[in-house]
Amino acid sequence: MSPKWSSLLGKCECGYSVKGQGTYSDAFEADFFHQDGIANDENWEVSRYEQLNKDSISMQYSLDNVISNPVSRSPDNPGLQLFVRGYTGSGAVRTAELATKRVDMHYGSYRAAIKSTAVSGTCGAMFWMRDGPQDDKNKQEIDFEILSYEDTDASPQRKIHAVLHGGSDGGENILNVPFRPSDGYHEYRFDWSPGKVSFYVDGQLVQERTDRVPTVPGRIILNHWSHGQYYWEKGPPEKDALMTVAYVKAYFNTTTPARRCIDPEAKDAICEVPDQLGPVSPQTPTTFLTNVNLISGNGGSVDPVNPGPVSTYPPPGKISPDNKCGGNEGFTCLNGPAGDCCSGAGYWYVRKCSPIFQY
Repeated sequence: MSPKWSSLLGKCECGYSVKGQGTYSDAFEADFFHQDGIANDENWEVSRYEQLNKDSISMQYSLDNVISNPVSRSPDNPGLQLFVRGYTGSGAVRTAELATKRVDMHYGSYRAAIKSTAVSGTCGAMFWMRDGPQDDKNKQEIDFEILSYEDTDASPQRKIHAVLHGGSDGGENILNVPFRPSDGYHEYRFDWSPGKVSFYVDGQLVQERTDRVPTVPGRIILNHWSHGQYYWEKGPPEKDALMTVAYVKAYFNTTTPARRCIDPEAKDAICEVPDQLGPVSPQTPTTFLTNVNLISGNGGSVDPVNPGPVSTYPPPGKISPDNKCGGNEGFTCLNGPAGDCCSGAGYWYVRKCSPIFQY
């Protein structure tokens, strides 16, 4: 039986307290070390579409490249496995992506424990992205990105890329880390508040940014890809490359109306979110505050910065005037002027894909 969106009563009903940040209304936790059946998960959509690229190789996202591998099945790279398949020299690169169905996730603390690949030529990412179509004028995004060609024994310091897009421009900063990202599961975290994003690695603050900070709600996306651009991931890989995710956690405010908080002074009404200090492994499990894979709503108020309505999922179905889909207007590409397909991340592409993305 697949997990469902749900609410916890009593425990944590008045929110989740993150040290140094404040209390957030909602929580989302996915324990991929123990979860099976991602294909039927009611919280996530696995992307199934082809991304056509003008100046690089196209990419084919498919369910075959996103595989649940709980510890109970195999101790070898347990977790959610995201593959970039070895490139044969023709056609699209086979890649992996999934996104939360929930699109109302706003200011909060977002975390993922990831073991990247040692195979050169891919980009692995955990990020938050605004709901709706993305272009140069309205792109809003917070990323951790790992370029596997930088993960080598010869590198004196390994690099993680922290990327922010807030409106009309974007910026990327390099974070040096004292480990190989492919050696184990490390937690990559960003805390997002009005006017500031703080980046953490294994619980240690590594950078704070006050430029290009997003302002609107969105969703979490995990992906692992390569399209052969030398200036970025320097791929595609010649053999299969595997990135594995141990968990995703988010504690956040929402633009969706929340339940009333009955008594914030009651025992366990507000739950303190512990910091993950150091690497993660199945033998040293991390703390989960909710029933794993359930959404926990609270009794707090609606996010005061963006209290209005948000997109439903899927959107209601007006024909897009510009071949973009989703967004607060609920545009669809079905029967549009240039194709029918939207990805789970809200992008539009001209080739057909799974009906779940044909909004």
